Amino acid sequence: MKWKIGNKTVDILPPVKRYMNAIERRLRADRRTRVRIMTELAGDFESRREAGQSDEQIMAELGTPDEVAAQFNIAMGASGRPSRWRWAFVALAVVVLAVVSLPMLASQFTAGQAASVGVIGGADGPTAIYVTASPEQSLIGALPWLLGCAAGFLLPTWRDRHACKGYGPSLLLSGLGLLPLCLVMMELVVVAYTTELPAAQLGAACWALLSGFFSNGEWLCAAVFGWGCLARNRGKKAAEQDCKKN
Repeated sequence: MKWKIGNKTVDILPPVKRYMNAIERRLRADRRTRVRIMTELAGDFESRREAGQSDEQIMAELGTPDEVAAQFNIAMGASGRPSRWRWAFVALAVVVLAVVSLPMLASQFTAGQAASVGVIGGADGPTAIYVTASPEQSLIGALPWLLGCAAGFLLPTWRDRHACKGYGPSLLLSGLGLLPLCLVMMELVVVAYTTELPAAQLGAACWALLSGFFSNGEWLCAAVFGWGCLARNRGKKAAEQDCKKN
């Protein structure tokens, strides 16, 4: 079968084509660099053929796709170096912490918090103080943002875009960030089916849920969770193709 790489066309068998494709997928370089490397590799493959070596001997001497790609990645200085874009999640987490913490540091007991405190007492009885809100609630509300940032930072695709393992921490953290939303949705469904909830109230509850999804950071957890699942499945499919036999 014909295999075209750049301006070069090579006659190769399916096992060799899978071998070459596996190497190309593991190269951490831009498209132009990958084409150049694969063109050189195809030329080397043809030279070895002309010298009398079989395809199996050539692949055995070159090594596994991981080993061949690792050599090129080391030469390009890209071996094991994660993408710098993952630090965007760290910057976002710092911004969220600043937005939440600075008002609390500026005023430990604001007027809004004071309005949530009620004092009930009398001349002949003990005084009771009721607190309906606390400053820590703002930090709790920021947890989905922080969990989503941590999950995005830990994605293994920053190091290897075809990774099929190592997604556990990211999926766990992003799933924890989505847990409150899932519980509220389940409660809303139960209430809607067990009681005659007016359509206006149901619509208002759904709108509040949707607004909270975007304002509380659950959307970030959902995006990272979906990204991790898709990337893991893509990596598994690529690994299965590499191991596929004739």
